[in-house]
Amino acid sequence: MARRPAGEANNPMNVEIRNPQGQPLSTADKSQAVAESLRQIARLSRFADRKKGIRSYQSHVKRDPWLPVLFVLCFVLPTLCGAVYYGLIASDRYVTETHFAIRPALGGAEKAAPDKVGTNLGVPKELIAQDTLITYEYVMSRAMLEVLEKDLPLREWFSRDSIDYLSRLDPEKPIEKFVKYWRHRVSIDVESGSGIMTLAVNAFDPQESLTITKAVVKEAERMVNELSMRARNDAVAESNRELKLAEERMTRIRFAVRDLRNRDGVLDAQKTNEANLKTIGELRTARINLAVQLTVAQRDLGPNSNRIVELKTQIKDLDENIARLERQAASVDPEQKRLLSDAMTRFEGFDNERKDAEKYYAAVLAANERARIIAARQIEFFSMIVPPVLAQSAVQPRRVLMISLITAGAAILFAGAMFARKQVA
Repeated sequence: MARRPAGEANNPMNVEIRNPQGQPLSTADKSQAVAESLRQIARLSRFADRKKGIRSYQSHVKRDPWLPVLFVLCFVLPTLCGAVYYGLIASDRYVTETHFAIRPALGGAEKAAPDKVGTNLGVPKELIAQDTLITYEYVMSRAMLEVLEKDLPLREWFSRDSIDYLSRLDPEKPIEKFVKYWRHRVSIDVESGSGIMTLAVNAFDPQESLTITKAVVKEAERMVNELSMRARNDAVAESNRELKLAEERMTRIRFAVRDLRNRDGVLDAQKTNEANLKTIGELRTARINLAVQLTVAQRDLGPNSNRIVELKTQIKDLDENIARLERQAASVDPEQKRLLSDAMTRFEGFDNERKDAEKYYAAVLAANERARIIAARQIEFFSMIVPPVLAQSAVQPRRVLMISLITAGAAILFAGAMFARKQVA
């Protein structure tokens, strides 16, 4: 690059950059030259800072001998222990999983409607939702564990010598410790939308895992149905009481009708009245026939002939009988008429009440029969969506995942220890 003549060289503001041929550079060339110079200066500065940082770190390590110790304690040792345990020591666990849902035995909660007399209720949807939550709590409870221990050697299965020490159950521990251990071996989840439950049991043998899963499902189903047993028995008892009251009411009304018939001397006031009207109608029909015969006979016979006299006598007898029955049906005696009217009114009232009582008794009897049938059957059952099957391979513990998590945790621990040490120093 060339500079201006000596007269202008003393003024720094007049310095001009030229190319090797001595010609002035353009504005673009000047900008490019300045940018290149700045990049070279920055590169030299970073190299100097890096060397300074390395030297500072090396000197810091030499000054603080605890950093290697922290590295071994916080990173190397936890990572090594995790790798040894999960890679070589941890026992395989076989997981058996099943999916099921609680459903009413009637086929659907909406079909389990109450009966007409209200003595028996079906299985509402709210009860199914509540039983689902009860099942969730019962599976993880001490009660479930105590019931299973009566049929399965759970302590023996979970305390074998072949199981690693950290995963093994101490058979001498009390039931409270066993419940805590049980909750690490069994898990259950409920899908809020559909109510489908997922049960997972992990054990150290595939057959044992399958056996425990089936036993848990069976016991949970038994418990859910036993919960409703008291309610079903109460429904049957209430239905029996209602049936007894309906029967007593019907019997009382029947006795009242019988007493009314015996007291008033009328077997059945309504039927008696109907019989009288029917008899009067038959007598009137017979009289009409005799009157027709008399008219025909008078054309050929004289008024004193035996045939004419006989027909007139029969017609007279019929008229007397008709008049007597009409007087009996509607007596001119006000007292007798009032008594008959009262008897008819009371009888009609008792008869209507008797019919209502018989209908109600029939409805209560049907409800009682339905209550007994429901009480004797299984109200709810576990509908298996995915039945439990024998596990073919161990899926627990997840060795690579656990080792990776331990390594990441150890790295974070070491970084925190270094930061704390630096702050203290």
